Parts: sequence; C-alpha cells; structure tokens
Amino acid sequence: MASEGAGTDSLLQRVEVERIDMLYRHTRTTLATNVLLASAVVGVLWTMFPPALLLGWWGAIVALVLVRLGLVRGYRHREPAQARRWAHYLTWATLLSGAAWGASGVAFFAPQSVVALSFVTIILAGIAAGSVPAYASWPQAQYSAIPTVLPMAGRFLVEGGEWVVMGLIGVLYLYNVQSSARQLAKVIEESIRLRLEKQALAQRLGEEKQVVEAAHRAKTQFLAAASHDLRQPLQAVHLLIEVLRRTPDPAQSALLIERLAEAAGALDEVLDELLDMSRLQAGLMMPHKIAFPLNDLLSRLDGEMRLLADKKGLELCFVPTRAWVYSDPQMLLRMLRNLVSNAVHHTAQGRVLVGCRQRGGEIGVMVCDTGPGIAPEHHTAIFREFYQLDNPERDRRKGLGLGLAIVAGLCRLLEHRVLLKSVLGRGSCFELRVPQVQPAALPEAAHLQGDTALAGCVVLVIDDDPGLRETLGSALEVWGCTAVAADGVQAALATLASRRLAPDLIVADYRLRNQATGIEAIAAVRQALGRQVPAAILTGDTAPQRLKEAAGAGHLLLHKPVQPASLRAALAKLRQGAS
Repeated sequence: MASEGAGTDSLLQRVEVERIDMLYRHTRTTLATNVLLASAVVGVLWTMFPPALLLGWWGAIVALVLVRLGLVRGYRHREPAQARRWAHYLTWATLLSGAAWGASGVAFFAPQSVVALSFVTIILAGIAAGSVPAYASWPQAQYSAIPTVLPMAGRFLVEGGEWVVMGLIGVLYLYNVQSSARQLAKVIEESIRLRLEKQALAQRLGEEKQVVEAAHRAKTQFLAAASHDLRQPLQAVHLLIEVLRRTPDPAQSALLIERLAEAAGALDEVLDELLDMSRLQAGLMMPHKIAFPLNDLLSRLDGEMRLLADKKGLELCFVPTRAWVYSDPQMLLRMLRNLVSNAVHHTAQGRVLVGCRQRGGEIGVMVCDTGPGIAPEHHTAIFREFYQLDNPERDRRKGLGLGLAIVAGLCRLLEHRVLLKSVLGRGSCFELRVPQVQPAALPEAAHLQGDTALAGCVVLVIDDDPGLRETLGSALEVWGCTAVAADGVQAALATLASRRLAPDLIVADYRLRNQATGIEAIAAVRQALGRQVPAAILTGDTAPQRLKEAAGAGHLLLHKPVQPASLRAALAKLRQGAS
C-alpha cells in the first residue's frame, strides 16, 4: 500500500511539473504579442490621450514582459524540486500584466470615439480569450483574464444607460472564458497523466522484458553449466569402471576404487549444491536460530580446511573468538565453509585468514586471502549462480560457481549481510555480519549411540527401483534393522502380513510407478495399519515445486544421494522422536 501511494504521489508530481513546463512554453509565445498589441493601442490612441499616460502604460506592459522573459530564461536553470515556486513567480507576473491591461480599459475609456472604444474592447477581449490556451495548464495564471476584463466591464456599468448592456456582456464573456479555461485545464491534466502513465507502463514492460530475458539467459547458462559439471565426474566414473573390469591386479584395483570414490564424491558435491540452490529458490530452507559460541564453527572449519590448505602450501589461520552469535549454526557453517573454500581455491600462494571483529551489535566474520583480487565490476555478479571468474573451461578444481550464490541466498534467508572488499593483485576480504548475543549456558546434548540406535528396528522400504531397494535393505540389515522391501503398497502389506512384522519406520521413494508418490504410499500403509508410523521420503527431485510438495507432507525429507552416515543418523533421530 505504501509503495502504491508513493507511486501515485510521484505521478502527480510529474504531472504538475509537465503542466508548469507547458505554462512556461506558452508564456514565451505570448510575450512578443503583448508588446505588439500595446504598441498598437498607443498608436491608435496617441491623439486622444496624453502621450505621457500612454507611454507610461506602454512602459509598464513592456516591463512586465521583460520580467516574464527573465522568468522564462531562469526556469531553464532551476532546481527540479523548485518548479512550483517558479510557477508562483510567473503567476504573479501574469496577474500583474492582466491588471495592467485591465487598467487600459479604464484609463483609455473613450465613449466619444466608437472606433477607439471598440478597438480597446476587442484587444482586451482577445487577450482574455488568448489566456485560455496559453495558461489553462496552470489555472492560477489564467486568472489574469479577470483583472483584464472586469475593470472595463465595471466602467461600462458605471457609465450607465446604454453602456450597461456592454458591461453585462463583458461579465458574461468573462464567465464563459473562465468556464472554458477550467474545462481545458482538466483535459490538459488528464492528457498529461495518461501520457505519463503510458510512458511508465512502457518502461515497466521494457524492464520486465529485460528481467525475463535475463532469467532465460541465466537458466540456459545454469543448465549448460550444471550439465557440464555433472557429466565430467560421471564420465570419469564410466571410464574407471571399465578399467576396473579389465584390471586383475588387486593393488591396482584398490587405487581405481579410491579414484572411483573421488569421482562419486565430486558428483555428490555438484548435486548437493544444486539441491541447496533449489531448496533456497523453493523456500524450503527454514532457519532454526539459536545462540551459540562462534568459535565452535571456526574450530570445525579449521579441521575441515586444514588439509586442503596444506596441499596448496597455504597458511590457513583461524583467530579464536569468545563471541556468541544468534543464527542457524548449520547454515552459518555452510556459508563460512563456502567462503573459506573459495579463498583456498583461488589463492595460489600466501595465506587465508579467518577472524572476527566487533561491528556495533553485530560480529563481522571475516575471510581474507592473498589471492588475485576481484575487479569492482564483478562484485555483484559473483553472487549469481554458476558465475565464475577466469574459468571458461569449467575446471572443477576452481569450484562450481554456486558457492557465493548459496551464501547470498542464505544471507537473505537469515537476514544477515555479506560484504566484500577487494584489491586487484592483493586479495579479497568477505565479511559476514551476524547478530551478537550474550554468552549463555549450553544445554547438555542427549547423545544417541550410533551402533545401537537402529538395533531391532523394523523398517519398511517402498521403492520401485529393484537395485536401490535391495541396496537400501542391505544397508539397513547391516545397521541391525529388519528390512522389509517392496515395490508398492500391496506388496509391502502382504510381506508384512506373511512375516508377521509391524514396521517401526517407513522409508519411501517420492516417485513410484503408475504416477504414484511415496506420500500416497505412506498414507495407505498408515491407514491399513491403523497407526501413524514415522516415515521418511527419499527424493532425487530438485524442481522447487516438487520439493514443496514433498516437504509439505510433513515427513522427514531426505535428498538423494544421501550419505550412509547421514541416512543412518536421520533414521535414528526419526525413531528416537517417535519413542
């Protein structure tokens, strides 16, 4: 509502400025006419009235013309916000000019000469009529017709007799002039408003078209980059599998398996970042803000990034802090991990420093490096998806180009700020601003033993992919569970009945055959069993709409590929929450 009101006020101001511009443009065209008509009046009446009177009046008209000419020239150099003030200046000058012309109707009233009287009357009537198109855009200025016509009409009425009719005609004429001026003023204002609205609409359409085109280009680039970054490690997987098949040497096979695991890890990294972007865009990431010591995150990052920095020969320095912050620990960790990883990847030599500074009521977590630096024109673009500097070949060792986009998205979600300072050739410094809070006592965490968390748990697995169904079942058996695997609801219920088992947990794939979903399968099993069995959904979808549907079901949502340790911990937590 506030933005609509502001937009309306802006439009009214622009309409007003346009009306004032029109007033000054039309005024400029009337000035020469004023001088010519005044000179004609003096010439016609030269022998009938004292020359001093005529010349004095003519001088007043010319002086007012010069005043208005000065205003017209000064208006070109005014400040934009002063348009109304300049309209008032010109209005007073125009009213004085109208009064000067009206004075001629009284001072040069010559009933003894029909020609002279008719000439003055026609001149004044013409000036009054001319004020309608000249000043209708600003009605206050058009009021100059009143002091132009009214004095002579009054003089006719004072003379009495046959001149009374002329006086009444003058008053009626003045009324018609003013009525026409008011109607024309409305037409002018409406036409200006419609023109400006049309221009604004055309501008908005142009801007929206540019946004749509930019989004289309970004989508194309996004898909192209994602396809490339997925195909690279996938190609390595295929080749390694082929070599592994033809390698009889166990030692060589072990090396190939290690490289295969690295390629699978690269795929996981791409998919995780794509999933995070999709979840951010779908609005599925819900922050859980708490107060916690920031140093815990820094210590964890130190452990994660130390080996990578050592491999590159970089000095990685984490400055300890006693500060406590209010944020989502996992999201803040992800942002800091992305920033530190970027710094390490893009720094060829020197060091990466991570530390904190007090910023009023906030803590600035700073990640500084001695890398190549970032040019100012890229400071905004680097936070876009898949935007990378100096990496046209899409070298995975330089990252995917999603890290900073995820940082920006999480900052918006958490209402934090990310700042950047960089000098080409000297390095960059990213700063995350996080609200600071007072230290608090940490609650004791309730630890669930991983080895026994799922022991004896009956898990129903519903997946129409035989390979995944059997693999997941085998993993659950290794963790001490009893796995009941089926490709659909009917098979699941039949197997449970034949084995006389009651499931403690349900794990269902989101997409099942015959356009069924895991959400529907879970609901059907619960209805058949007559109880609310805790359930988890496995999905490989990254489309925001699909993610919203899956998340909206209220089940634990797990995204493929999920690491075995993460899956095990999630199921253990799900079981613990149900007990």
